Amino acid sequence: MSCLCNQARVPVCNQEIDYSTVPGERILPFQISLNLTDSILSPAVGENQRFCYDVVAVGEDSSLYADLSHLVLGICDGIPAEEIVNITVVINDVPQEVVFGEGGNVELRTDENPDPPTGCPGLKFDFALDKVYGRMRICIELTVAREVAGIDVCLFGGSTIAEGLRICGPTCEKQTGDCPAIGYQRSTVCVPVTVTPFARVGTPITSCCGAPVVTAGDVCPRNGGVCRFTISQQICVAVPVEFGARAVAGTPSVQCGEVSSTNICADCTPADTAFTGKQSTSKSFR
Repeated sequence: MSCLCNQARVPVCNQEIDYSTVPGERILPFQISLNLTDSILSPAVGENQRFCYDVVAVGEDSSLYADLSHLVLGICDGIPAEEIVNITVVINDVPQEVVFGEGGNVELRTDENPDPPTGCPGLKFDFALDKVYGRMRICIELTVAREVAGIDVCLFGGSTIAEGLRICGPTCEKQTGDCPAIGYQRSTVCVPVTVTPFARVGTPITSCCGAPVVTAGDVCPRNGGVCRFTISQQICVAVPVEFGARAVAGTPSVQCGEVSSTNICADCTPADTAFTGKQSTSKSFR
């Protein structure tokens, strides 16, 4: 069996179980795996949590092996029915009609009202599957994300009960955690620039042009003693502008969870590795 231990906020639990290896007078020869490609175990804000399971028959045409009558996915009964949505069942590539609720082919069984043949509580899928050629994919979504840990899976068929193996699934604990996040936003910044010309007049330099002329009487022109002329110069102005942005955090809030005198943060991701991206792999659905 392989372990699922490389996806955010997911504890170590089996992502695949194999009831074909469990001995008995009759064997329910079915392998069940959590399909990580189609599952969403750590949903984003506004996204449902999704669990998809592949059930594959690996038996032979022998009386030792039994066909599957139904299975019970042992999600805890603390998850209310209204939080379970978008249930789909596909058998041998054919989508099945799903009727969720009491008397339907998908029922939520509780500890007080477990599945009668197996005695197991959880989400019962009443779909038959051939022991040799059967293939089934089950998907459920939760509107409130839950912590992922090992849950029981019970099988029934041919008057035989197979139980005791556990696979990764939703538990009663809601997902919590203090994890860092980065938000990105693309934006265009503009700034108006006004160019105001100026001219600084330097210290005038006076030069004598020839010998002075001495004239009797007052012969100076009556123009106010002012001479005017114009100097023009074409200029080019380079204006450096530096763009940037300031980020200001709003008022923080907190959602309080469990408290304990023991270290309940032992399985949390260290802050200096919280931004490390990791990829998960899963077995393909045959």
